[in-house]
Amino acid sequence: MWGDEPQLKILRERIKLLLKIHHADLAPVQRHASQGELLMQQGDPATSLMLLTSGKVAIQIRLLELKPHTLAVVEAEELLGEMGLFGTGSHSADVRVVEGPAELVEVSGDNFLKTLLFDVDLAMEMLALVSQRCKSSNMVIGLLLDGIAAAYRGDTAQMAAIADAIRPLDYCLSLASDRLVELGKCRA
Repeated sequence: MWGDEPQLKILRERIKLLLKIHHADLAPVQRHASQGELLMQQGDPATSLMLLTSGKVAIQIRLLELKPHTLAVVEAEELLGEMGLFGTGSHSADVRVVEGPAELVEVSGDNFLKTLLFDVDLAMEMLALVSQRCKSSNMVIGLLLDGIAAAYRGDTAQMAAIADAIRPLDYCLSLASDRLVELGKCRA
C-alpha cells in the first residue's frame, strides 16, 4: 500500500542496515506468531516496534462498525508499530497475522527512541518512511473522495478510472472502490 515500491525498498534496506549497526543498543528479540494472532491492538499502548521478516499481516481499523476494515496487507520487510510509537503512544490499528506463521524482530520502544536520539540518520530514515506512507495514504484517500464525487454525479466512466488507479496502489482499498462503482451504477 505504501507507495513507490523502488524508493521504499531502498529505504527499508537503509533502515535494516542502521538497525543492524545499533543491534546491541536495541536488544532485538526474535518473535514467532501463528496465523490469526493479534500482534498489536488498536487503542493499546505502543511499547515496541516490529520488523516483519516473514509472513503477512493485515492492518485493520475499527471505527463505527464492530467489524474491522482492512486498510492494508503487508509482507516481509515492513516495519510495524511506528505510528503509535511516534504519535499518540497508542496503536491506531490492529495488526493481525493473516498468512503465517510470521517471523518478527521486536525492539523495545524505549530502546528505539533512545537510539534515535543519538543517530540522526536513523531518525531521518524513519521520518522518510512515515512521510512516504502518509503521502501514499493521502493519494488513495483523494482518489476515494474523487470516486464518491463521481458516484454522486453518476459518472461511471470516472468511477471505473478511479477504481483502476487505486487497484495497483492498495488491494484492500480497491475493494471499497469497487463497491463505490457498484453504488454509482445504481445511481446512474
